Amino acid sequence: MSLKRNPKILIGLHEVAGYNGNLKKGFDELEIRSIFMELSDHPFKYGGSETNNVLIKLIRYFANKMSTQKEKALNKFFWLYCQQAAKFFLFLCVLFKYDVFIFGYKTSFLHFYDLPILKFFKKKIVYIFYGSDSRPPYINGYYLDLPIQEAIKAAYVQKKQIKRIERYADFIISHPASSHFHERKFIPCMRMGIPFLLDWHKNVASMLSDHKLRILHAPSDPKRKGTEIIRKIIKKMQLKGHSIELIEIIRKTNAEVLDELSRCDFIIDELYSDAAMAGFATEAAFFGKPAIVGGYANIYDWGELPDEMIPPVHHCHPDEIEEAVEKLIVDEAYRKELGEKAKQFVQKYWSAKYVAERYLRLIKGEIPEDWFYDPPNISYLHGWGLSEQDAKTFLRQVIKNGGLKALQLSDKPELEQKFVEFANS
Repeated sequence: MSLKRNPKILIGLHEVAGYNGNLKKGFDELEIRSIFMELSDHPFKYGGSETNNVLIKLIRYFANKMSTQKEKALNKFFWLYCQQAAKFFLFLCVLFKYDVFIFGYKTSFLHFYDLPILKFFKKKIVYIFYGSDSRPPYINGYYLDLPIQEAIKAAYVQKKQIKRIERYADFIISHPASSHFHERKFIPCMRMGIPFLLDWHKNVASMLSDHKLRILHAPSDPKRKGTEIIRKIIKKMQLKGHSIELIEIIRKTNAEVLDELSRCDFIIDELYSDAAMAGFATEAAFFGKPAIVGGYANIYDWGELPDEMIPPVHHCHPDEIEEAVEKLIVDEAYRKELGEKAKQFVQKYWSAKYVAERYLRLIKGEIPEDWFYDPPNISYLHGWGLSEQDAKTFLRQVIKNGGLKALQLSDKPELEQKFVEFANS
């Protein structure tokens, strides 16, 4: 496919932290024809997706019918069949209309069977992994409360899906700290950036006058993000006499989150992140609000990035969260300086337009080779959403019940051995 002209781009089919909607806005700023199709009703209502297409409306309707508790199993199968038929016709409608297909979060029109069809018709395929869709389940805190066999089975399915995607995708965007199952070179997501475009008209300065220090925490999954520990730390700070209040936003719309971001002094993102600046911290940065991010990963785990591409957040070991919180409470100059640096960073490197420009360069084959990351270089072991001790315990149970093959790392024997040693340390 010749890309001398500007390509027509389809983005889909599921929203993650506003990424796809903002990427579409970036293409709009570049005057590149694009569409974002979201095939489900997102609970956080990020917006930006196509809503007038009849087939998309039908797909969402069938999905809602399947999720209804009152529906019997046979009825749910019927609605599933209807949904798949609608997806098939939607795929036919877009097949010859767009040149580039940007997929993400385990989605395609036909359970990945459409990927070889797209390749046959010489379409460009870019696949984005956001973290939980590529991270091995045995280092994903979500699986801690599930039977061990669930994690073992999920690892097998996930590895199989990734191999199929890698077979047909022209380019892959992923995060090194959660990409252990990848076999092909990919571009670290922090190289591309998290696209964001903020349209905000409220007078923030007037709302920040004469108030207690407002600390915002907006966990999508309170247990995995260490919310209970964060609450205890804030309580301890209050008992020490600090004039602060913790504002929690849980399962609210994105508009409500943005409203609170405009009125806070800093945010606490999470305790066990494997990234430096995810979606919530990125939104905070656009308001000039600094973020505390806890985690075991470091600059070497995020990809081979130049210094200027490392987001300015207060990143620390999970055991140092309390010290980090107190520093941002008492050191006003540091707090404001960090917030300003974060704002300048996202405006320069992660604005929707600049990120869309990088995707356009990628699509046209103009990305330098040193942007690509080789999966055998991955050495991060701690995962996301769980403490080091929980990670080791869970790993031992997975290996005990499923053997080494449960790790799905036979293509990376050195990394496999590192996990074994980590589990037994």
